[in-house]
Amino acid sequence: MFRIKICGITRTSDALSAVEAGADAIGLNFYAGSKRYVTPENAQPIADVAGESASIVGVFVNSP
Repeated sequence: MFRIKICGITRTSDALSAVEAGADAIGLNFYAGSKRYVTPENAQPIADVAGESASIVGVFVNSP
């Protein structure tokens, strides 16, 4: 069995598209040095779009 995770989601519309396409998880990047960085405030609405349909995975680099 395969599980599919789409990483680097930065917009709610992209999260919705990923979930509608059948993604099992979406990845949010919390590393400020990344061009795909999202703030926690911006991440919440993106995570809300996934609802119960997909898991949310966070990417962190050298973070306490």
